[in-house]
Amino acid sequence: MNLKTNRSGSISPQVIKRLKEGDMRAYKQIYESFSESLFHFTFYYLKNTAESEEIVQEVFLRIWEIKEEIDENKSFKSYLYKMTINKVYNHLKHQVVEQKYENYLLHYNHSFSETPETSMDYKELDEKICSLLERLPDQQRNIFNLSRIEGMPNPKISEKLGLSIRTVENQIYRATKFLKQHLKDEYHLALFFIIWLFN
Repeated sequence: MNLKTNRSGSISPQVIKRLKEGDMRAYKQIYESFSESLFHFTFYYLKNTAESEEIVQEVFLRIWEIKEEIDENKSFKSYLYKMTINKVYNHLKHQVVEQKYENYLLHYNHSFSETPETSMDYKELDEKICSLLERLPDQQRNIFNLSRIEGMPNPKISEKLGLSIRTVENQIYRATKFLKQHLKDEYHLALFFIIWLFN
């Protein structure tokens, strides 16, 4: 079978079908068709060559791992970019958390310098936040991320998701309450997290 892309630049369903069957030629064709554009797309947000290259590699590794789950009847290009956006978003989210944590430590301890202990605290915090966010209902998690991670104002979230501002505010309140409740037994992390939520 001749592996070709169509004029729109997207991969044909036949190529995706071959990928799902474990065809390395199809996988290579997909990589060659999209890796460069995905790199430029990622670099636009990260402004870092090494980090952008790493994310592109992670995306294609993930594509191979879940190849059997891909629907060849849907736009593969959209699927690929959505996966890339999610990885870029998560990468930026972790950078935000790390920076805010360092700012918190600097505020409360002017002699702060990174040590194995503070590094472990950050990893613990990051893992805890990610774990708790995954437990939120999809809509609630999406609204919370748009508000607290991306810094989008409530009216814009309301417009973007087609929800009332009251609903947006209510979902943010519920998410915040849930997160604070599950951090109440970890004082040093909870203190920082409360600061992070409302700044």
